Amino acid sequence: MRQYNFGSGNMVVIPPVTVPTPIQLGSLQEVTIGFSASNKELAGQNQYAEIVARGMVKVSGKAKFARINAAAYNAIFFNETAQTGMTLAAFNELGTIPSATAYTVTAANSTNFSQDMGVVEAATGKIFTRVASAPSAYQYSVTSGVYTFAQDDKAKKVLISYLYTDATVGTTITLNNNPTGEAPSFQAVFNGKFSGKQTTMILYSCVSNKLDLIGTKTEDFTIPEFDFTAFAPSGVLGLLSTHG
Repeated sequence: MRQYNFGSGNMVVIPPVTVPTPIQLGSLQEVTIGFSASNKELAGQNQYAEIVARGMVKVSGKAKFARINAAAYNAIFFNETAQTGMTLAAFNELGTIPSATAYTVTAANSTNFSQDMGVVEAATGKIFTRVASAPSAYQYSVTSGVYTFAQDDKAKKVLISYLYTDATVGTTITLNNNPTGEAPSFQAVFNGKFSGKQTTMILYSCVSNKLDLIGTKTEDFTIPEFDFTAFAPSGVLGLLSTHG
């Protein structure tokens, strides 16, 4: 019976651990899995080869998926220890420098303040210069999320930007500079369905050689993508199952 495939299908990556947690690549956009063989031709005195032998076969793939998932990135490429919690950003948080006393503006998330990312004047966009202490006009210092300004800048409205942490939400992966040669492997499972028929391909051992993680564009979504290569350490590459 005739069989076709339509749409992006579904793809799951499975880490090679004793009790693995399969990770479905959400909002899958595109999957490509290809086989490329190198052939060796033997020719004699005539124009055409007398025999052709197949050499190495390279199995490579590419997948694009829109749903951001730290566990997937870690399983596919980084192979680090993931921790609960994340670093967040506050951009252009509005504050007003008091007209008296301390001339300080406290960031809304000062309790978990992590890193300063600059101050500008709200009305003009003029950039304030950060100093260690005792700021003068259009200067500021910051400690633990408390921004201190000069008396000359009193009553001005400012936009402050900074990083802060939240230990209760999200996931953080520390990207260590690991020795060369180390790379996580994973099992890749693809399934496509159309008109009541399915195609399933399983590649038992894969290693990713490329992860395009961030790619932004005005009025468009970020679509991370990764390339991978399959190999057969146990003598079996995988399986292909179809109705056709």
